[in-house]
Amino acid sequence: KSYMILVDQERLERVDTAQWRQLLFALCFLHSTVQERRKFGPLGWAIPYEYNNGDLTACILFLEKHLYNGSISWPTFQYMVCEAQYGGKITDTMDRRLFKTYTTSWLNPATCAEDFAFNPKPQNAIIKMDFKYSVQQHEQITNFHEYIRSFPEIDNPEIFGLHPNADLTFRVKEVTELFNTLSDSQPKGGGGSESGISREDVVFEKCDELLSR
Repeated sequence: KSYMILVDQERLERVDTAQWRQLLFALCFLHSTVQERRKFGPLGWAIPYEYNNGDLTACILFLEKHLYNGSISWPTFQYMVCEAQYGGKITDTMDRRLFKTYTTSWLNPATCAEDFAFNPKPQNAIIKMDFKYSVQQHEQITNFHEYIRSFPEIDNPEIFGLHPNADLTFRVKEVTELFNTLSDSQPKGGGGSESGISREDVVFEKCDELLSR
């Protein structure tokens, strides 16, 4: 979603180098990863920061202007992403250390190599379809979209840098919220007595009133 919203063919062609297209993809992958990591609760981030498309857009614009000036300075690029843009929202020391690990591991000269992949080495669990999350080198935006649509529907926690057991924590949290919602939506009291009226009846009466209007 991050890539498809912010990147189009015109943006893809702003800098006519393979490195630009690769790092553009890597930035979007990093952005989506740090966002999705929040679903794991405290295992993901000590504090659930509200990263948004503005953070990603600022990084993309910096990269574009930086490449206009010639070869890329990796320490500068990493600093601008980790400390200046996203880092401005990070207040926890361990979270800052975690984000710095992301940028140093995923935004470096090796990112543009043909054999680079975001998959951890070694892996504790097999990713569905043995999928390889790699950095693409296409020139057409449609090829990137096609590759993104081929992602597994369920993400392996190891792609986020977490142990596979982290998924158990997320699933338990998800199911608990589901049952709590179902419980909260059930009629509460009064429905069984002759004079009482259930919450559902109140809702139906209100619907009839609104429909008549």
